[in-house]
Amino acid sequence: MPQRANRKLLFIGFIGFIAVGMPNAALGVAWASMQTTFGVSLDSIGILLTAVTIGRLVMSVYSGRVIGWIGLGNYMLIGSVIMLAGLLGYALTPSWPLLVFAALVFGFGVTALNTGINNHAAAHYGSGTMNWLHAWYGLGSSLGPLVVTLVVINLGLDWRWAYGIFIAMQIALTAVFAITRSEWKLDARARTTAEPERPKATLRETLGVVPALYGMTLFFLHGGIQIGTGQLTNSLLTDSRGVDPATAGLWISIYWAGLTAGRIFTGMVVSRVGNNRYMRINMFLTILGTLLLWSNLSNNLTFLGIAVIGFTLGPVLPTLLADTPRRVGLRHQANTVGLQIAASGIGLALLPGLAAFVAERAGLETIGAYLFLVALVSFVVHEGLVLHDRHERQSVTVPVVAGD
Repeated sequence: MPQRANRKLLFIGFIGFIAVGMPNAALGVAWASMQTTFGVSLDSIGILLTAVTIGRLVMSVYSGRVIGWIGLGNYMLIGSVIMLAGLLGYALTPSWPLLVFAALVFGFGVTALNTGINNHAAAHYGSGTMNWLHAWYGLGSSLGPLVVTLVVINLGLDWRWAYGIFIAMQIALTAVFAITRSEWKLDARARTTAEPERPKATLRETLGVVPALYGMTLFFLHGGIQIGTGQLTNSLLTDSRGVDPATAGLWISIYWAGLTAGRIFTGMVVSRVGNNRYMRINMFLTILGTLLLWSNLSNNLTFLGIAVIGFTLGPVLPTLLADTPRRVGLRHQANTVGLQIAASGIGLALLPGLAAFVAERAGLETIGAYLFLVALVSFVVHEGLVLHDRHERQSVTVPVVAGD
């Protein structure tokens, strides 16, 4: 692929990730107005999020098969259209059941864009560029709540107008995908000249690839700690440690900003350090950050821990995604990316809820222990993946000598 096309598609990927991040993050702010509109309780957001999660899981699991069937460009165009339909459902639906259905549709579409962009980036770019790409998702996640705040609070308009802004952006993005759909391909970067062309792998075959299983486990754990820190730490600070809600909210915002800052920093330095070494450093610092949060030595150290967790969690998924083609090969890449994203969705849906269940019964201070445990297990699992990589390299480079 020509370098100019690479740059063009990369820029479209940047904009696509902003479009994906904005409505994802906007829901948390818009929900206060939405629940009034539909006359539902505060905890009904769980039903909405479950619908989105179901759509995400189904599309993630089958993304590799669909990409192999219709091609990456068509897959992303259809995903963009489905996401647009979901956003239109949010903005126009008159009833709660239809809103839940719109959330399901949105989950399908947003995941198709997510997996499509990630697959293309993993095939064409290194971990530095992948981290820059995910930094734009963080930018979108920061802009989404600001759009809702501007529309609802500053302008005094109905929350549906905020979704109108997301819809306008999605219409433009869909038009771009329609124009460029023939250019979106999975390149053969992960395939050597000695490796013959083979049919795309089935899900069962991919589930037998050890690095894919390691990746799914790491994505599952990452989903649990990233969302767990963002959703549970505020309650820990305000309800258990007496931190002023405004101060707690500020540091939660710093945590989310840290995810983006960590990715930008990684994009600048990871090529000089090496992916595995850089991941080890980040995961160790995440453990240190959770220890500072859990230990409750002082508020300042707790706040420092929150910032460290955000900054060091940010690069994990982009760097793992960038290494996916090398670890599993082009034949398994699309399946593995989809399965990893599905595992992340399960982790963010399951683990924080489990931690909240325990915290309600054993005390909010267990939240710190939960974050530390997930960070520690993640480090151990990544070490297992690195050891497996080393073993695979040795089995390829070391000649086999006949024994007794």
